[in-house]
Amino acid sequence: MSGRLPNFLICGTMKGGTTSLYHYLRDHPEIYFPKIKEVHYFNSNYHKGIEWYKRFFRGVTSRHKAIGEVTPAYMYFEFVPERIYEVLPDVKLIFILRNPIKRAYSHYWHSVRRGAEFLPFEEAIKIEKERISKGRPYKGWYSYLDRGKYIQQIKRFLKYFSKDQMLILIIEELNQNLRENMMKVFKFINVECNFYNPDWKNKRYNPGMSPRNLTLQLTLNKIGAQVNKVGKGYRKLLSIIRKNNLARKLLFVSGYPKMPYEIMIKLDKYFKKYNQQLETFLGKKLTYWSIKHFD
Repeated sequence: MSGRLPNFLICGTMKGGTTSLYHYLRDHPEIYFPKIKEVHYFNSNYHKGIEWYKRFFRGVTSRHKAIGEVTPAYMYFEFVPERIYEVLPDVKLIFILRNPIKRAYSHYWHSVRRGAEFLPFEEAIKIEKERISKGRPYKGWYSYLDRGKYIQQIKRFLKYFSKDQMLILIIEELNQNLRENMMKVFKFINVECNFYNPDWKNKRYNPGMSPRNLTLQLTLNKIGAQVNKVGKGYRKLLSIIRKNNLARKLLFVSGYPKMPYEIMIKLDKYFKKYNQQLETFLGKKLTYWSIKHFD
């Protein structure tokens, strides 16, 4: 494998803590990341060719023992594992997972903030299957529940990569015992294991935005979907109003309206079989994902 290509990838999941993990890892002097956080080569830019991809790793030097890239979409799209294998058969793969109910809700608010979602959460998940059946980009925008079926996505990678090439982290466990889990990550990618930055505990990465007025935001998004083909002037005006209707909140700090309990229970049942299969695969109970751990 070329020294100008990654020897590890952080493949996902979206809204699962990849940004925090990326910032922790990039502090390590033996690890190299491109200047741009998400390259999206294997999902969106594969047609541009390997030379295009190599450009992002020109800064690699002899001190860099681990070369990484982070694109959370890699975990979700079905065609990605084969593409990665064709280019990087010996690569190490890192997945960081979050309670699928919380991940779905965070994903929903992400779509609301960027103007892609104009339905209330309960309505959005009711028609999710219909929406994502339309393919990309709908599958990327509206896959709130589908992305939480982690075991299905991991099994797709197992068709091409050994279990030894994969490290699966749980964000709730990472946050609970950051130093110990980061040592595990460093060991996995073969860099100095004892590196630690005390500031990690005091930082929150990837701050999100929560609408001050949800009804207004959803209405603006619906109008935006209708006038999307009209002209840049309308879109720019809507974008300005949307931004002014947002208040900054930190990731993993509850800044959204609380999910109704009945929806939470329904989703807990929905994800139960997938979580149980994941527990069997991991050989441990995902205790942090029980209802009692919800904020």
